[in-house]
Amino acid sequence: MDGGQLKAAGMFREFGPVRSAEPQESIFDSVAAEELPDVAQVVAYLNSGHVLIDVMDVADDAFDSTRQVMNGSTVMTDGDWLWRKDLAYYVRRHRVAVPAAFLALIRERDYVVPFRSVPELTACSRQARDLMFWNG
Repeated sequence: MDGGQLKAAGMFREFGPVRSAEPQESIFDSVAAEELPDVAQVVAYLNSGHVLIDVMDVADDAFDSTRQVMNGSTVMTDGDWLWRKDLAYYVRRHRVAVPAAFLALIRERDYVVPFRSVPELTACSRQARDLMFWNG
């Protein structure tokens, strides 16, 4: 964690607006041609992030309205990136792409989310709250 601005992944426009300098992508435009060779490890990394904003919700799967995603709006971090909890679900189930820089960092860390102190996570939480319209 460099103390700078956290980067965001999986904040697709279908899930609501966020405060970002970059335009939000559509989840439907973010599907990879093929599954990641290390999808299980990447999904495990995403699932083991630090929870910053815990949201109890149930949402329809954006691709399959017969399926639902629990607590998908929960915001997680590794201290460098922010992502919604449902990003792991969409990567595994629908081949939704992880940003290249984030994927490289996950692999560089050997799929292990680093420890973050309470002050570090508090700072991340402030940035997450500022990003999310529904919490600001």
